Order: sequence, then structure tokens, then C-alpha cells
Amino acid sequence: MNRTIVALGDGNTRYFLGDEGKCGPIEQAWPAQMEAILAALGAKAAVRNEGVPGETAADARETFAARSAGARLCVLGFGMEDIRRPERTMAAYLGEMADMFRQAKSQGTGVITLGIPWFDKDYAGELVQSRLPKWNDGLSRLCDERSVPFVDLYRALRDDPDRWYGERKLPRHNLSAAGERKVAELVLPLALRMLR
Repeated sequence: MNRTIVALGDGNTRYFLGDEGKCGPIEQAWPAQMEAILAALGAKAAVRNEGVPGETAADARETFAARSAGARLCVLGFGMEDIRRPERTMAAYLGEMADMFRQAKSQGTGVITLGIPWFDKDYAGELVQSRLPKWNDGLSRLCDERSVPFVDLYRALRDDPDRWYGERKLPRHNLSAAGERKVAELVLPLALRMLR
């Protein structure tokens, strides 16, 4: 049985160290942590990390089919790079996510979607931060319409920035190793259900 999971996303999928301006150890990223948890549970699956720091939903849509080919399940984690760019609209972002859902369905790949995580207002400004709930609500509704499981990272990670985010010098927006573990634990039950 095919148990390949592909994780597509930005720096929070790849595990980017904001203060250092480089990627952290791949084994601390949430896809590797989830693969280890699955193995410990006896549910072996390969979880391939296709996270690219700075990647938007528009970027991913163009390469989605090739990067997710042969996977049983794909986890999408986009939006932080989209929402912080003034020229990007919620409608365009949701359209790109919907297109990836369509592509996944056409190739027989299941999808789980991660909400846009909380970030410090100093990262992109108060106006951008104030749009986070609206964009996440829009994404959640889209997921409901398309029967795609949605993981609300905004609510899950905003309560303890010191724990869930890695920056100590710059505004918090990249997950810490503990934050990556939290994402793995949130995705895990959905992935187990979809791999059955």
C-alpha cells in the first residue's frame, strides 16, 4: 500500500531559522518529526519535505503535479508569504489553493491543508496581521466546501510565541523545533485516518 506523504509549503514546512537566515536541520522539520511518530506507532510512511522558504501558493500551483506525483497524501502549508505581500489578494490566494485541491483530486491524492500560522505584528505590520483571521476563515470555508481537512495553526500557535516560534532577535514568524513538533502532532491523526 502506498504510504507516501508529500509536505508542500514555505519556510515553516522546511524549518527555517529566522534569526540565522538559513534552514535548520531537516530532521527537526514537522514532516520528519511526523514520519518518526508514525514509525513509532507502527504506521510506517515516507514523509517527503518539499518546503521552500519564501514560496507562495502561486509558485506551488505551477509545480504541484510534479512535486506531488505518486503521493497518497499531500499536506499544503501556504499563505504566510502570500498574506504579507500587499499586491496579493485573498481571492487570488484561495483560487490558487482551490486549483491545487483540483489537481490533487485529478491525480487521486488526498489533501490536508494547514491554516496560516500566527505571526508577530512587527513581521509585516498590524494591517497584515489583522487580515490573518479573515484569510484563515476563507481558507477554512474553502476546505469545508471541498471536503479537505483543515488544521487551524493560527489558533493553535498564537497562545505561546516564546515556545512555538524560533526568533529571539527578529519578529516571530518562523516556527521553533517545538512549534514544528506541534504541527506534526496536529496533522498526525488526520494523516492516519487518510492513510487507512
